[in-house]
Amino acid sequence: MTGLDTDGHRRQAWLNLDNAAALLVEEPEDVDDVSLWIATPEFEEAVGRKRAELDAEVSADAEGALMWASAAGVRAAAQQSRIEELLRAQETFVEELFDALLDGLGFPQAARSAPQP
Repeated sequence: MTGLDTDGHRRQAWLNLDNAAALLVEEPEDVDDVSLWIATPEFEEAVGRKRAELDAEVSADAEGALMWASAAGVRAAAQQSRIEELLRAQETFVEELFDALLDGLGFPQAARSAPQP
């Protein structure tokens, strides 16, 4: 996910590191059929390395998310450890993780309007 704060600073973090790593890992040039490569131990090793790279960035990403929320005027007492936990979570649907992250950062719930006839 990527967010811009009011000063134009870009903040980026990955949700569900396992899925992100699988999507970000680069396939070798000699691979003709990606569907065959993803079933190999080499793919799993590459995903593991990429996931470790992403995990190493979680602390800085959580700090950036907190600064992003602060720049947006959210003054909740979010704990960095909770934000890191959310960034490392493995929910099936990233939308659920995004909602949980916004809640964890202290953003208010969106007002729901009554259905119009």
